[in-house]
Amino acid sequence: MADVSQRDRSPYLTELTKTPWPAPPLNVYFTHGYREGVIDLYWDDPATLALNSRFQILGVNVYRSFDSEFGPYRRITELPLGATYWRDETDNELVTDEDVTDRFLRFGNPSSGQHEGPRFVFQTQFPIVKSGSQAVPALTPSDVRVYINDVEAKVLRVNGQTGEVELDILTRPDPATQKVLAVVVPKAGDRVTCTYFRNRSLLKTSLFQRVFYRVTTVGLPVGVDLSQVHSSCDLLETPIEHATATHTFEIEKLDAYWKEAIRRNRWILEQGGERVKAFIQKSAGIPCPCIPDDHHKQPTRDCLICYGVGIIGGYEGPYDIIIAPDDGERRVAQTELGRRKEHSYEVWTGPTPLLSHRDFIVKQNNDRYSIGGVRMPSNRGNILQQHFTIGIFDGQDIRAKVPVTDPVRYVAVQLSPQGPELSASTDRTDHPGIGDERELRGRTPVWQNQNYGILLWLLPAWELARETFGSLLRWV
Repeated sequence: MADVSQRDRSPYLTELTKTPWPAPPLNVYFTHGYREGVIDLYWDDPATLALNSRFQILGVNVYRSFDSEFGPYRRITELPLGATYWRDETDNELVTDEDVTDRFLRFGNPSSGQHEGPRFVFQTQFPIVKSGSQAVPALTPSDVRVYINDVEAKVLRVNGQTGEVELDILTRPDPATQKVLAVVVPKAGDRVTCTYFRNRSLLKTSLFQRVFYRVTTVGLPVGVDLSQVHSSCDLLETPIEHATATHTFEIEKLDAYWKEAIRRNRWILEQGGERVKAFIQKSAGIPCPCIPDDHHKQPTRDCLICYGVGIIGGYEGPYDIIIAPDDGERRVAQTELGRRKEHSYEVWTGPTPLLSHRDFIVKQNNDRYSIGGVRMPSNRGNILQQHFTIGIFDGQDIRAKVPVTDPVRYVAVQLSPQGPELSASTDRTDHPGIGDERELRGRTPVWQNQNYGILLWLLPAWELARETFGSLLRWV
């Protein structure tokens, strides 16, 4: 577990920033289950926060997002959790005795144009997966059990992705008894059931998988009778953009010093960096219909639905980011495919959003650059920067056809507190004792301590000296 002093936000702001919703739990922490498809999450009890004393805390909801910390997020807990622990894992549920009597695609009739016997093929309600797997489609007869009037029937073949199961109608000998086994086939009026595994939740952990979590608090105002609550709409929940977050690359929580280092890196980029738009390739979502079959699973290269990714949409984004300025030579090279422009150089950006070599960026002149391998300098597991090489690609690449819409801006990436009762100002160094005409502006507590520490100490002496000299001048 992370140390309790490593909070997700400043305790001062936590206790004084009152919001109309419960405050999210602190110290959301991720640990690996050391098994494929298992992730453990921990957090502090939100009921212990003084800010939540105005609410009856009912529990927390856990949300998960793949590929991008900006979402979309999907809730993975059916009910609010009363504990401070949650195990997220691939869940393959056993479907027992599903009635498939009315789900036959072929019931004794042979295939058209083929000289073969009758076929019995039915389709289950859900796709079929192997037990204990990462949602691997079932392809062997041993993955399902079929019963006809409570008598087990033999299975010839299984197509787990479509849920199709074909019964075996051939007679086969039993080596143990040296007899021919009876063939069990359904007849009109028979009840046919099937037992199999289906996937409820898939937690992918392959390749450069980015998994993000946010934890929200659910509660009611003090004095509200819980028995009068009729639906979840009557409950108060932390908005997702205000929820504390963690991801699979965060080993420890950032302390104030390294948060300030990230802010100063951001300041450097704001002064001399280049504004670009980032597109993050999807690894989870609805499969694209351009995939030709269930075996090769390779999308069409020039598909305008998934852009060669295999998932509808292809990419998340665009997201506005800032990278280091251009520092590479441009040249035209002669290749086997003709002349092409070459322009590649190394850049760096901040820790968010998390990038990988499958993503690409678009500059303001619409030049598009692929992202190479990403190097992440860190301190004690905290990602501080991302370094990578970008290389321009021409208009023949399918990624050049990805449309650039309005950029996605998400409140959660902002480090300043947000809420309806807060003013629109983002200054965190506003002092009532200093007039606005003489007040210095800053954004961080460290800047405040460095610039206002001596200033606030000298302020009373300065006011006294000004009043004294003012009186003397008036007397003279």
